[in-house]
Amino acid sequence: MATGHGEPMSTKGVPREGWAVFDGPFASTTEPFSLLNRHGATLRGTVSRTRRGDYPGGDGAPQVVVVVAGLGRTRQWTVLSGLQLLLNGFTVIRFDLTNSVGLSDGDILDFTLTRACEDLCDVALWARSRFASERVSALAASVTGRAALRAAALHPDLFRLVGTLCGVVDTRATLTALLRGTDLVAQFRDGTLHDTDGVRTLFGHEIRLDGVGSLVLDDWAGISGTIHDLRSADSTRFLGFHGERDAWICATDVRTVFQSVPHARSCVLDEAGHELNHAQTRQVLGELIRVHWAISGRTTRDAATGKPRVAPWEPTVEQLSAQRRMEKKLDRWWRAQLPAPVGAPVTEPRRRRAETSERTRGSWSATAP
Repeated sequence: MATGHGEPMSTKGVPREGWAVFDGPFASTTEPFSLLNRHGATLRGTVSRTRRGDYPGGDGAPQVVVVVAGLGRTRQWTVLSGLQLLLNGFTVIRFDLTNSVGLSDGDILDFTLTRACEDLCDVALWARSRFASERVSALAASVTGRAALRAAALHPDLFRLVGTLCGVVDTRATLTALLRGTDLVAQFRDGTLHDTDGVRTLFGHEIRLDGVGSLVLDDWAGISGTIHDLRSADSTRFLGFHGERDAWICATDVRTVFQSVPHARSCVLDEAGHELNHAQTRQVLGELIRVHWAISGRTTRDAATGKPRVAPWEPTVEQLSAQRRMEKKLDRWWRAQLPAPVGAPVTEPRRRRAETSERTRGSWSATAP
């Protein structure tokens, strides 16, 4: 597995954007973009921003936030989060990981946490350069939340704020819990993990077993690596949200990690598990936005009265519906641009997962990390 986390982004080809523009609610636009990651694979996503000079959530140019859903989820799972950030004056970049599901290259069979971290770094570095932003922020969920913590450690001056929703802090413990007590990391370390070229359900998805080796070799297993990552990014603020009923993440581990440094804070969500509903997602985003306003020193004013705002805006049901309709239109456009599939057809289990995703797509779902 690749260990060169700090490598520069691939210079093969030019990032492509602006060849289509889709209108959203409250005078916003969303544009598709694509760029090559450091391995030459294509990352695909969207850039959303408002067209008005007086951004509805704040004064001056908007801040940039990179948003990525949990493993096995496409950017459609982040529509509500992206819209609430957009409504409050942020430029929002949402993308699909490579070697996952969605529009970016690769197959989820080849997923590794190292690769997810590299993708997030590559998109964030591009975003900072593209929008001439001093620093960007990131929002990630579940196992990709762990990748976001490492990304901040690898680039200490890149991220202003990293928010995690039900973020994994100990990948070994979470994976073992999902496998009902089977500790694959221990098996890899003692040499009893056989058939590493095979496939097994890891983090709720069919993934090659050699990804377990990446967890060990790249220091993803255990909370010591997580604490080290937070300590390595002392100029970044970390805000973690965790459900009190989360069966896959130990509350004690969360407290240990986020209390290990002064620039991190965790919030426990009552009645929440490893899946946030719309109300909980809105609550989390409101707190994240308030913290961002505080650390960025921005004065946020009401567009109508000019007076300082205390609470962030929340999108209405009508605005959310309008955004979803636009996103569906954009996805149809995206798929028309993609090359015809090459190789084996989609397997039946993956087809069923895709159909289930279409039926249940909603808030930050993370039934499996």
